[in-house]
Amino acid sequence: MFTSTTSRILAAALSFAPILPTFAQDVDGDTGDVSTAIDAAIASDGGGDDSGAALLDGNAPTGLEDSPGGFSLFPGLKVDLSGSTSYIYDSNTTQSATPDSASLFAFGFGATAKSGPENQRGAFYGLEYTGQAFLYTDSADDFGRDPYEHYFGGYLGVNGGKTHIRLDVDYHRNNGNSIQWDRIQRETRRAASHDYGFNLGVKRDLFRGDLELGFGYFLRDFDPGTGVGDGENVFTDVAWMTTPSFAPKSSVGLGVRFGNDEYDGQPSQDSTTPSLRWRYRVSGKTSLHNSLGYEFRSIDSPGAEDSENFVYSGGIDWAATSKTGFGLAYYRNVQPSYVLNGEDSTNTGINVQMRNDLPGRFELTSRVGFENAEYFSSAAGAAAGRDDDFVRLSVELSHPVAITERLRGQWAIFYNHNQNDSSQALYEFDQNITGIRFGFVY
Repeated sequence: MFTSTTSRILAAALSFAPILPTFAQDVDGDTGDVSTAIDAAIASDGGGDDSGAALLDGNAPTGLEDSPGGFSLFPGLKVDLSGSTSYIYDSNTTQSATPDSASLFAFGFGATAKSGPENQRGAFYGLEYTGQAFLYTDSADDFGRDPYEHYFGGYLGVNGGKTHIRLDVDYHRNNGNSIQWDRIQRETRRAASHDYGFNLGVKRDLFRGDLELGFGYFLRDFDPGTGVGDGENVFTDVAWMTTPSFAPKSSVGLGVRFGNDEYDGQPSQDSTTPSLRWRYRVSGKTSLHNSLGYEFRSIDSPGAEDSENFVYSGGIDWAATSKTGFGLAYYRNVQPSYVLNGEDSTNTGINVQMRNDLPGRFELTSRVGFENAEYFSSAAGAAAGRDDDFVRLSVELSHPVAITERLRGQWAIFYNHNQNDSSQALYEFDQNITGIRFGFVY
């Protein structure tokens, strides 16, 4: 029997066919997306930053959905299989100032496996593989891109009660085909790359507070001939969070992040960012998290000027009713450019997502995002002058299909709009994507 929970799990697992599905699970009737190291960084073409959310949270999603279907290969090991087929029209498959339209079929296939709940004592782990194949009605419309995308992800952890440890590792062979919301890349666009992510989080419960440690590594290794330089980010994050006696539903604390950026064509950059962090769970349906920091960025290059930057990130998750969910995320960060040597950009953005369960078991999911990127010189002799405004819109209407007790289906229609307005015409593009998808999860 289908429920609204089942429908949301399907949407997370199938997230339209050319889409690389993200791990998700249902928590108290509300879906929460879990970003891996790669997903979080690629969303803004660079290294992720702390949002004030817990590095590790005993009540957080494990990273794989707790679906009613699936099957067990071994005691305690749950496996889900998924597949989908889509027909898509893309008005600008090159994401360039001079658009080239294309019609294509996209096929998605994948498997996830998990063992053990993260919010209980003991070990837990999960694995995921997702593949995608793109077939253009005119073979010339792929512009030489490899038609396949491959993603591998996994996590492993131990919950000892007072000590919680989790390791996340992921890899994406990005051939520049993906068109889903979190992989539309304003700066690097269709450039093919090998993307690697590694995150280790440790949380220790102490008297009246938690000590949180995070270590991460992220690499984008672009293919030769793409005209895009490789980018590497390493960070260490330390935070102390405490729960005030007068506000038992909140936690406040101080943290500091140490980072290093190594980008081709750029001088090495080190950053230190002390921050004030705040989390507040208003109720089981509403939570907030925020981080306000001041970044000191030093640039290892003769004549280069170090910079100081006000940075922030955070979000709100709100289940307004049993049928409506709302999410808001906002950020301001600084990162080196992949394509402009000797330049960094200050990126300020906001993303809003809303989910509505409609009559007749329909579900409407909508997203809106905006980012402003202002470029500035990070090396002697570089003349910065680029300023981008990036707007995104996504709307999807889906409906579940009952096949068998374990085999669940879904059909959906979707529309995406992506537009980058730039002070330099070379970097502008306007893209409209529409299509229909059929998928299943077993």
